[in-house]
Amino acid sequence: LSSVQALPGAIQQVLDRTAHVEDVAAEYADSTAFFFIGRRLGKPVALEGALKLKEIAYDHAEGFAAGELKHGPLALVTEDTPVLAVLTDGATARKTINNTTEVQTRGAPVIAAVTDDDDSAVDVDVALPVPDIGVLEPLVANVYWQLFAYYVAKGKGRPIDKPRNLAKSVTVE
Repeated sequence: LSSVQALPGAIQQVLDRTAHVEDVAAEYADSTAFFFIGRRLGKPVALEGALKLKEIAYDHAEGFAAGELKHGPLALVTEDTPVLAVLTDGATARKTINNTTEVQTRGAPVIAAVTDDDDSAVDVDVALPVPDIGVLEPLVANVYWQLFAYYVAKGKGRPIDKPRNLAKSVTVE
C-alpha cells in the first residue's frame, strides 16, 4: 500500500527531470537500434519502452527479459546500440547488472533507471534515479522510457501526435 501511495510523488520527481531526459535522448537519438531490458516487473516496462520508441520515433527497438539477452540479441549489440535497463526494486536489479556489464564489454552504452539509493553502486553511462518506493519502482521507470521515446521522436521531427500506421481502434470480424 505504501508503494501505491508514493507513486504520484515518485512520478512527479521523474517529471521534474524531464530536461535531463531530453538531453540523454538527444545524445543517443542517432543510434541504429535500442534494446530495453528488465526482469520480473521490469520486463513489461522494457517491452513497453521499446514499443513506444518504435511507435513514435520509427526506430528499431526491442524489449527483452534481461536473461534472454544472451540468447541471440547479444550478437546484435554494438557501440551504436544503447541498452536501456530497469535496475530497480521489483526488477531484480543485481541480476540485471550482469547483463549490463555484458553489453558494456561490447561497447554498448547503458542508460538505466536505478533506485535512488543504489545509483552510486551501479556502473552505467547514464543513471536515471527512481525514488525508492519499493516494488512499484519499475512502473516509475516506465515514465523515463516514455519521455525518452518522446524526445527521440521530437528530435527527429516525427509526428508524435499522429504516428503512422497505428490502428486507434480494435476491429472484430
